[in-house]
Order: sequence, then structure tokens, then C-alpha cells
Amino acid sequence: MLADDFFLVSWDTTGSGKPRLHVQGVALGLAGALIGELVLGRRVAVRGVRLDVIDPRRVQESVADQVLADLGNSPHHTDVRTWLAYLAQRSVEDVSGRLVRAGLLERETRKILKRRQCRYFSTDFSRAAWPAVRLRLALVRRQPVSPQDMALATLVDACDMTDTILDEDPADRRVARNYLATLLATMPQPLSDLSRQVSAAVGDAVLTYRT
Repeated sequence: MLADDFFLVSWDTTGSGKPRLHVQGVALGLAGALIGELVLGRRVAVRGVRLDVIDPRRVQESVADQVLADLGNSPHHTDVRTWLAYLAQRSVEDVSGRLVRAGLLERETRKILKRRQCRYFSTDFSRAAWPAVRLRLALVRRQPVSPQDMALATLVDACDMTDTILDEDPADRRVARNYLATLLATMPQPLSDLSRQVSAAVGDAVLTYRT
């Protein structure tokens, strides 16, 4: 699912076990991906700064169904940024838990200076690396992408992590960046609007993180 792929791109599960972006940024990106799953599933619509449930039927996946239930139980809250902040409080735990239950991740918990720190390690190197590799190949080779990968690409870019999936070759980076700009220009409006809200939320989180 979209949020699983985003987690595997944004978290170094094949190396350090740590996030590639500060945790709050990853959490907001994951929150956006959880909403994106419901947009792709035509359960919710994002229009500008507004989010609305358009189909309350269950998705038959526990994490997505809980997000959909939360949205449906608070129809008076329609601001995308409000929901990103709310879902970000548990998005890392929810999505990593889904991957752990699927047998794709192992969680390692340590206490450092009385604070709990979780690291996540992949149980399957090729599966963990595939979302980033798939995106890189599509961008560098200018290949058609699925709606899910289009959503993944725009959320990765919204979190300023595109460079983490690209090779060091300057020519490849230019090609990939130009093709990504083309993809973003043709993005379906709900995904484009969601991406802008995620980018703004992550930008604010970065400022807070640095101060």
C-alpha cells in the first residue's frame, strides 16, 4: 500500500534502521500517504485545503479502515492540515505495525537517556529497496507510472526526499528532475492538492525542528 512504500523510502530499513528525515517530517509524510490511500481508493476527496469522505465503505484493511472511521466520525473537521497533524501522532506506529505484522519489518527498541528509540530493519532487502528503486528507474528512464507511484513520487518530493532515491550522476538527476516536474504538472487534482498540504506541513515542521 502507498503508506508502506512511503515508509520503506523514508526509513533506512536496510542500514541504520533510522529515518532519512526527522521523525516529525516522516510522520507527516506517512499521514499524507494514509490519506492518499483513501484518495486512490475513492473513499475521500481532497479539494484545495478541504478533505471530505465521499464513500464510507470499509477498505478491509485495519489501518486504512481506522483512518476512514476517524474521518467519518468528525465530518465537521475538513481541513487537510488538521488531519495531517492528527494522523501524524500515530502514523509511524500504525504503518510500521502493518509492515511488522506482514513480516516485512522487525522493530528494535532501545532506551537512550531515558527516552525510547525505535529502529526498524527489513527482513527482505529486495522488498525494502524496491519502492525507491522502482521510482528511480521510472524517473530516470521517463517511464509511465501507476497512480500509486505517482502519489508516492509527489509525497516523496513534498517531503524533500527525492534526492535520496536518485543516483549521484548529474545527468540522471537532471533527467529525473525534469520528468518529475512533468509528472507533477499532470497529477490528478486531489493528489496535487494533498501534496501541497503535506509540503506546507513538513516545511513548518522543519522550521520547528531546526529552532
